[in-house]
Amino acid sequence: MKSISPGLDDYEKPITEKMIKFYKKDVKGLEGFGYRYPTSGSSEGIYHLLSRIKKDHPDSPIYTLEGEYEGYRECAAGLGLTVQEVKEDIEVIKALMPGYWFISNPSGRDGNILPDSLINQIADLGNKVVVDMAYLGLTKKHRFDMTHPNIIAVLTSMSKPFGLFYYRVGFTFSRGPVQTLYGTKWFKNILSLIIAEKVFDKFTSDYIYKKYAPVQKEILDQIQKETGIELRRSDVLILAHLTEKDFEKLTDEQKEIVASYKRGPGYRFCLTQYFLERET
Repeated sequence: MKSISPGLDDYEKPITEKMIKFYKKDVKGLEGFGYRYPTSGSSEGIYHLLSRIKKDHPDSPIYTLEGEYEGYRECAAGLGLTVQEVKEDIEVIKALMPGYWFISNPSGRDGNILPDSLINQIADLGNKVVVDMAYLGLTKKHRFDMTHPNIIAVLTSMSKPFGLFYYRVGFTFSRGPVQTLYGTKWFKNILSLIIAEKVFDKFTSDYIYKKYAPVQKEILDQIQKETGIELRRSDVLILAHLTEKDFEKLTDEQKEIVASYKRGPGYRFCLTQYFLERET
């Protein structure tokens, strides 16, 4: 385990290749990103990419879609940067000055898959896009297209799909070097990478969805019986959602129950606790 040439410097490289192969039918173009870093989930990658923006393009605007994952905003705030939330309307987006976009897909807003056409349209406008795929592996089969040259980075994590949150396993793929992540060559969690490799060897990318998608339906039926609220099934099996129109149809008591789950134009609900109750 000593750090002798090459020691553990390149330990993650074959595991990263396994990860690309593991998701080959789910993600198009991941192999085209020349710079690959093991990270502590996807959050470490977010922070380092924001740091690069602050260093190289401090005056560039940073955007997310309305109701997006709050981690982008909070990480940026710690660096003295501001993230602007934007309505999902291509005409609104066209009127903006080109900048950097952080977009989760499957979306952290409601757990649904965003069409590649939306992301490609944003990239076509001269924006640089970072796609966060933290929920990859938790939906039915879908092939996400990461080939647009203005998709400058892709973030992945094993926290949500495989329940490895506290093991902090993730990978950042970038078209250019992220200098502040260079140190992961030496400072990385070998145990977490060993666990990741075992997951890639033992499972398939659709294993979790196939096993638990029926449970998602059971949970939504349970919630409806308990509250009378019929939540919409999200593409991501550990999430559910309601639209604003759904909200307006609820009783006053039901509105009070769901009000705190407001996320941008809709309402998002995490079902993890219900899954845990069924596993224990």
